[in-house]
Amino acid sequence: MAALVGGLSTTYAEHNRLDAPTKISAKPLSPTSVEIDWAGSGDVDSYVIKVGDDRALTAAVSKTVPAKGTKLTLSDIAATTPGIDRYYRVDAVREGEIRSSRTGRFTLLPGEVRDLAVTAVTATGYEAAWKGVENARQFDVALARDKSFTQEPSAMRTIAAATEFVAKGLNPDTKYWIKVRPVNGEQVGAFSEPVSFRTAVRKSSFKVATWNVCSEKCKGYAGRAQIMARFLNDNQVDMFGLQESGGIRVGAVTNSIFSGGTRGFVRADGGAKARYIFYRPALFEQISGGSFDIGDDRDTTWAKFRIKETDRVFYYVNVHLDNGKSKEANSRRAREMDRMLSQMALINDTDKPMVYGGDFNSGIHRDQDAPGDKMRALGFGDAELLTQDVTNAQYNTGHTFATSIPSSGAHIDHFWLSPEFDVDSWEQLVRITNGRYTTPVVSDHNAVSAVISLDARRVSIGDPTPATAIDAAPASVG
Repeated sequence: MAALVGGLSTTYAEHNRLDAPTKISAKPLSPTSVEIDWAGSGDVDSYVIKVGDDRALTAAVSKTVPAKGTKLTLSDIAATTPGIDRYYRVDAVREGEIRSSRTGRFTLLPGEVRDLAVTAVTATGYEAAWKGVENARQFDVALARDKSFTQEPSAMRTIAAATEFVAKGLNPDTKYWIKVRPVNGEQVGAFSEPVSFRTAVRKSSFKVATWNVCSEKCKGYAGRAQIMARFLNDNQVDMFGLQESGGIRVGAVTNSIFSGGTRGFVRADGGAKARYIFYRPALFEQISGGSFDIGDDRDTTWAKFRIKETDRVFYYVNVHLDNGKSKEANSRRAREMDRMLSQMALINDTDKPMVYGGDFNSGIHRDQDAPGDKMRALGFGDAELLTQDVTNAQYNTGHTFATSIPSSGAHIDHFWLSPEFDVDSWEQLVRITNGRYTTPVVSDHNAVSAVISLDARRVSIGDPTPATAIDAAPASVG
């Protein structure tokens, strides 16, 4: 800068501009330490590093670094359980002037998983637990058939920081290995030492099915029914419910065709108005049964059974709700569900396990799914989602009598199970030849089946822990 003094030109040095620190970074070193780096700002008196638990750094810890420093290690940050995001900023200071960097974010390394143990097993599931881990807000749970995690490896990441994990869908009487690692945002800890366990021996399981057979509204029922009855026998079904299976006149045809067979089926007492339940008396004893109105000219059939091998008692409820995709149809189904659930609560006054199977005319593919919402709210699980052994889920359960196969995965036929049940497998039973429905097409619905059991959970291990699948390649779980 130049000025005239006594007629002479004099030059003064302009004060250097104070720049904010740049290229800031944070490298977590341990559950309580982090290294913070930055690019220097030139002529400064010092740097002040602020670290806190909120972006505004309202309660931040401050550390001062001499002018030539561009690195600071903080080794006394308090760990938290669960983990949280941390924030930091670097201020350049000179003669009372301050220029601040941007505010950065980091997460500390999580601690170690200790004392992992499998605390309970069923025939198809397990419960595991471990001690709380500092800075962990999620956990990765890896499972495999061998200690090196190369045989059938899988891995799930929990949604929350709970230190218990419940999973289902395993094979009975099978040895597995499990290990767990903690996760704190982008910081992933080390896996624990693997722990082995063996699932329980399956004492008894049976296969249930449900089928809307369209008896009176669709042509050629007697011929179609004979094919359907053979199909259920050939697929080793033990108990099934039929919807649209005929009134007083056609119901006799249904009873005649679907009774007996290679499985020795008997129609359960109490079925009425086209909702019938068939079972194998070699496996089950019927204790009671009946039907009741649920409104909209629809009814529900139920039967109470005892499993002869295990002496367990349960209810099978045969469901057919109103159809349609509109909000009004969803409201009707909600009304019907309320009536059905409240009436079954009166019938099942000793809180026995329950199976609801049938044509719900609804599913998660719909904008509104009142039946599913109500079942989930009461703790029932969709059998398809309770096992990893799922077959033909890509096909729509409802279709037309055309041979083309709708494959958007829209399922309106379901099995909803109370928590006492384990599910070994779920399958949509379909007759397909060369990529098309086999002729004659026997109904506008496919049969839905599940292999279920009551023997494994006299003491409940609880619902599966909410988790999402992650890469289970050996590199990620090793």
